[in-house]
Amino acid sequence: MAKRRKPNRNPDHGKGLLKRLAEKRSQSGASAEGEAEKYVMMDFEVSWDLMTDPLVEALPEATRERMNELFQLLHSKPKKAVQELRDLTALHPDVPCLTNWLINCLRAGSKADRREALELCQEMFRRMPNYFFARTTLADLWLGEGEIEKAAELMFGPGCVLTQLYPERKTFHISEVRHWFYLCGRIKILLGEMEAGEAYRDLLRQLEPESEAVEHLSVMLEDEMSMMMSFFSKMKRFDLRS
Repeated sequence: MAKRRKPNRNPDHGKGLLKRLAEKRSQSGASAEGEAEKYVMMDFEVSWDLMTDPLVEALPEATRERMNELFQLLHSKPKKAVQELRDLTALHPDVPCLTNWLINCLRAGSKADRREALELCQEMFRRMPNYFFARTTLADLWLGEGEIEKAAELMFGPGCVLTQLYPERKTFHISEVRHWFYLCGRIKILLGEMEAGEAYRDLLRQLEPESEAVEHLSVMLEDEMSMMMSFFSKMKRFDLRS
């Protein structure tokens, strides 16, 4: 396992620190087969290994086996998983991943379904503020509603640093880090902070060079840069005519 870096006492969302991290390779650990298992970034580790959830592990074996099947279904045919996830969340309201799965399935439905997803997520975040995906899913939903400032408050508000929000954790799964940096990058781009958005994209590129998150942020950056260049070009022509 790679040696952890000295904790950063002045985390910087999207400016000098991110730029330095994007330019400098972080340390990684390797398995016996030579495949990276841990990746040290800032003052925490990123893992690709399966991270078990004690609340899920406490469920009956048959329920856990069905959850494995539902996990595949929610990615391929999310609407078909909605009713069963409703039933499971009613039976196990304290297992947050089930509610998160239901929310993400509802997002693929009608306008009423999407509104329900937002309401469910707000309630989940109120009840379980320490559940990682309660925060990131809610920020994602706010972005879908065009509420950029509300999303930014969740991701960049006072104390919104991973190791401050979750001080007991030293390792985060790649799915968590991916969602966090992806949302941060989207928000920064939508706020017009292109350099910060690019830095988040570059951090993700270090972890998963060919991921859809990296590709989407790259497309956003290109589109936003094109729009900005077009705007300044029009302004320049206007000034010349003045």
